[in-house]
Amino acid sequence: MIRRVFGNLYFLTFLNGFLLASLIYFKMEASYEKELFHAIHTDIGNKITATDSQDSVVAKAMHVCHNLMDTRGDVFKGSDFQGLKSGMIDPTSFDLMTASGACGSYSMVLARVLQGYKYDVRIAQMKSNGSFAAHNIVEAKTNHGWVVLDPLFDAYFVTPSRQLASFSEVKDNWSYYKSQLPPGYDMNYRYEDVRYSNWSKIPILLPSIKKMLDLTVGKENADTISLRTYFLRKYVLCFDLFLILFVLVFSFTIRKLIKAKVFPRQNIPVTFSNVYKYLRQRFFEKNFTEQRQA
Repeated sequence: MIRRVFGNLYFLTFLNGFLLASLIYFKMEASYEKELFHAIHTDIGNKITATDSQDSVVAKAMHVCHNLMDTRGDVFKGSDFQGLKSGMIDPTSFDLMTASGACGSYSMVLARVLQGYKYDVRIAQMKSNGSFAAHNIVEAKTNHGWVVLDPLFDAYFVTPSRQLASFSEVKDNWSYYKSQLPPGYDMNYRYEDVRYSNWSKIPILLPSIKKMLDLTVGKENADTISLRTYFLRKYVLCFDLFLILFVLVFSFTIRKLIKAKVFPRQNIPVTFSNVYKYLRQRFFEKNFTEQRQA
């Protein structure tokens, strides 16, 4: 059945058209998303001075993201989006526009912004009341190591040496750092523990990948891999995936078309020499027929 479907040139023509239309759509959406984040980078850039340290830059970026999304979070809170974009693709631009994912949306947007400034980032799930799905935060790697940022509450922590603190520093000295929390902070989030990827989310597949990573890069490094940071540009990923599919399907279609319309028999191998040979033969046959008719 599948062989008959993919052997049908009409179906292959439709499939090529669908893939091409999808490529155009993903390219347009990726360009639109890129322009949105470029505007945010421009606004942040206007607030950065030459004397700002990397800590100051990431803190200012978080302030801008928090202020930008805070009112939108109130507007769209409780909304149940069911469309293709929100339900299946769920791009970072949707998080930016609606903040409907609460801490998840804030973290995705901040991580994307910081990536634009060439910072290594990790999106982390904080453990609270025995669950790792409690609260999302962002970690950025500055010149003195990883620092923790909470874009939902616009919170960061400063060490006694006047540098931004890491998650482990906050965890190990919570009694000191909790005095720096902003008003309205949810005290259930006490920096008990953190994970960077939920390796059990897709059974069999993700645990298998994790085991391979443990063997290749080491368990300690594998435990700090944040899968979400690889999906901050979903339209670009979709474009690349559909481009590969389009090239494969288009090549297969051209091959079927040549066999059906150029070669006299289906069992002739598709090679450049055979294509040239039978195209040339058809050209001379057509000219000969036209001359006889004249």
